[in-house]
Amino acid sequence: MIQVIGTHGFRLLIAALLVGTSTTSALAYLDPGTGSIILQVMLGGVAGLLLAGKLYWHRILTVLGIRREAPETHVHSVQQDVGPDASTRK
Repeated sequence: MIQVIGTHGFRLLIAALLVGTSTTSALAYLDPGTGSIILQVMLGGVAGLLLAGKLYWHRILTVLGIRREAPETHVHSVQQDVGPDASTRK
């Protein structure tokens, strides 16, 4: 067993067992506000995952091979001389 997890892992396992068996009950409770915060964190995580999925949806479909990558169109910008005195310049 020591060879599989290594000496550091074995020491960590022994320490975890000692800490886990030596603790006593906390005699505490969770009030309704704690449950509300836990629910908000879970819903926020789901909303974040859905938003990330929406933002990267086309990239995900391209990686999976469902949709091809659209060809890029290049727009050449033409610099124009626009100003109040543009007609008087030479």
